[in-house]
Amino acid sequence: MRQVVSPRLLSTSAVSALAACVFAACGTTTAASGAAAGTDTSSAADATTGDAASADVAAADVDQGPQPAAPKAYNGTCPDLTLGGKVTITSGGQKRTAYVSLPDDYSAPGNSLLFLWHGLGDSGSNFSAAFGAPGIAKQNNAVVITPDDCCVKGLSCCAQVNGWAFLDATGGADSQLFDDLLSCATQQMSIDTKRVYTAGFSAGALWTTWLILNRSEYLAAAAPFSGGVGLIDYITPFWKIPVLGSWGGDNDIFAGYVTFYQYMQDFIADLRKNDDFVIACNHGLGHTVPPEGPDYAVDFLFRNTFGKTANPYGAGAALPSVFPSYCTIAP
Repeated sequence: MRQVVSPRLLSTSAVSALAACVFAACGTTTAASGAAAGTDTSSAADATTGDAASADVAAADVDQGPQPAAPKAYNGTCPDLTLGGKVTITSGGQKRTAYVSLPDDYSAPGNSLLFLWHGLGDSGSNFSAAFGAPGIAKQNNAVVITPDDCCVKGLSCCAQVNGWAFLDATGGADSQLFDDLLSCATQQMSIDTKRVYTAGFSAGALWTTWLILNRSEYLAAAAPFSGGVGLIDYITPFWKIPVLGSWGGDNDIFAGYVTFYQYMQDFIADLRKNDDFVIACNHGLGHTVPPEGPDYAVDFLFRNTFGKTANPYGAGAALPSVFPSYCTIAP
């Protein structure tokens, strides 16, 4: 049985800083516990048939339907992500760290790529373990990357108030980090770029929200736990994107001011106005990831591929048993 590691949220000083900022209106298959814690052949005789068959193959190679954007080129030398474990990448002039969990064969066609984002005051190492990243990778043919925010290493890009750069309209150093890690992962491993996902908790869920709004051209689906809009202004994502939104009831409040329960419900309402498919999960446990959260999040995420915006379980289908009763398809 995997050891459960509790995701840390925020330090006392970070709580005070975030509270002050808000007051000033600054605008799977795993088990984890955030609550406790996470060919074509032809001959010369039929050249015409062969040419036609080749044309058919070429057409088939161009997947019908929307395609994700090509990852942005990384301006540097990628670290060897195929080694797994802790990696260091130079991104935006900073030495950033991340934790990589690998499937049994990262060179096999069709691997998924999942990004996980930790809460303020936590670390990529801890959140990767708490969410069950190694198991997710092995059991779902997925590469799982869990970065550290700038503050873990005390880098100059550290935003003490919020950890991740979700208050920056450009995404700052963290949008650069996402772009660079996506570029390096797709260069070094056999990643199906129609199967790129993101999930996070608290500040990491707010960063996941930013990515939904600003990087939808890369994402097949997303799962923020206690994120949403409020500190972040909603903008309609360029591409429709299925979202699983979880929050902990009316007690999902941080530092007395950050009302995640309202942020998530407002975000879900905005997404539904854009006709995005949304599953809403109000677990009622306050500001945490419920023990079963990673299981249902992983099941949802990996059911989706880029550009497929309907219910991934089938038209009119009910949610499968991996989902607890508090999860519903948002009307």
